[in-house]
Amino acid sequence: MIERVFDGDSQVADAVRQASDRLRELGRNAAPGVWRAVPAVDGVIHVLGRDEQLVATLGGVWASGTAAYLTALAPDTAFLLAEMLWRGSPLIRRGAMPSPVRDALRNLAVALPGG
Repeated sequence: MIERVFDGDSQVADAVRQASDRLRELGRNAAPGVWRAVPAVDGVIHVLGRDEQLVATLGGVWASGTAAYLTALAPDTAFLLAEMLWRGSPLIRRGAMPSPVRDALRNLAVALPGG
């Protein structure tokens, strides 16, 4: 039973770490102000970068606010966010991360491309 709890957190931690890597790579290729939000179908919002590259797909109640945040995000800030994701994954794996923060990091990880 305990192993299943940690396995679940391990999967979340892995997803968060992978999202960190993807976000860091996207930050390397973006300049401030190049990301833009484009409404799609059924309330989904796409965040596009240079050459119409898909940066993120967002959905749900917070999609528009998150899209606004991401389109204002400079690459340096993207690196800081990637660092936060990366540093959070071991805490999630150990079960030491408060569940609301863990869930927020998981949701962020899923919203990034490849999530």
